[in-house]
Amino acid sequence: MGKFFTLIAAAACLAMPGIAQAAPADIEAALAHTDRTDADREQDEARQPVRVLGFLGLETGDRVFDFIAAGGYYSELMARAVGPDGFVMAQNSPRLIAQFDGRNGIDARGYGTRIPNSTSYEYEVDEISFEPESIDFALFNLVFHDFWFVSGEDAPMLSEDPDAFLAELYAGMKPGGIVGIVDHVGLAGSDPATETARAHRIDPAVIRSMMTEAGFVLEEEADFFRNPADDHQLLVFDPEIRGQTDRVVYRFRKPGGED
Repeated sequence: MGKFFTLIAAAACLAMPGIAQAAPADIEAALAHTDRTDADREQDEARQPVRVLGFLGLETGDRVFDFIAAGGYYSELMARAVGPDGFVMAQNSPRLIAQFDGRNGIDARGYGTRIPNSTSYEYEVDEISFEPESIDFALFNLVFHDFWFVSGEDAPMLSEDPDAFLAELYAGMKPGGIVGIVDHVGLAGSDPATETARAHRIDPAVIRSMMTEAGFVLEEEADFFRNPADDHQLLVFDPEIRGQTDRVVYRFRKPGGED
């Protein structure tokens, strides 16, 4: 799957054998950090990061992969929360960075400088390779459907083979590692490419099926973002539903590791 590469700053950190950490990540302290921007603080109520990351089981010392991190709201919080022994890779596709003019936002986030235990990981999805069993925690926040996102007319989907990427992720996760997925609920039985193009949603059954096929186990589902008033018809950016979509929250785990 694509070329194999290692990060200048992150590879050494991710490849180092670590001591298992049982302590939950300090999400409250990360939220209270004095260096956070007002723009990030304004998102806290809607995003509910304490509930999300607490439910998913982020721990101090975790090595984290943030898939399509976009502006980096969660990447910064997780880097603060896992502490100096942890590390966060904030992944973004160069195609999306260019399309949405995200370069300034990524640079302003200060990966590796302002947030020393992090890096901006800028590779297309199908180019990503991981050091085997190097990741403790991976997050897909409202982006699992973006495997099928088309960035422009005649452009390919963000991933030509999402199943191959999930196989690569599985190999990169440590035994017992967690993959957290939050996404907008789409029409039951819908094709993921069609549903992404229509409304930026996904049938949760597709997520469960693909993750299970990749070898992950669905450990638990949370309901704090479920909204029965959302009939899954509207585009998620429609003002009538934006910020109030019916969303699933899944915690998957790679089998193995210590109980």
